[in-house]
Amino acid sequence: MTLFEKIRLLAEWSPIISFLQRFAEESDIHAKALIVSDAAEWLASRTDLEWDDELVDHIADILRSDEGEALVRWVMSQLEVQSD
Repeated sequence: MTLFEKIRLLAEWSPIISFLQRFAEESDIHAKALIVSDAAEWLASRTDLEWDDELVDHIADILRSDEGEALVRWVMSQLEVQSD
């Protein structure tokens, strides 16, 4: 792979770095879930498949709703380790 090809590849995939930075800086679990769904939408858009775009769009719509936020928070509360 030439240097030019490596630079082009890095530029094409640079949004992943942005998603990771946003995820690392965020403390709210629901906001993190939204960042992950944004990343999943971006990744799905990079494929030639149509069903993955539709799937992540549906999941993202759910997560953006009030019910989706409540679901994320409930699931994470169930996963928390209880200290006795």
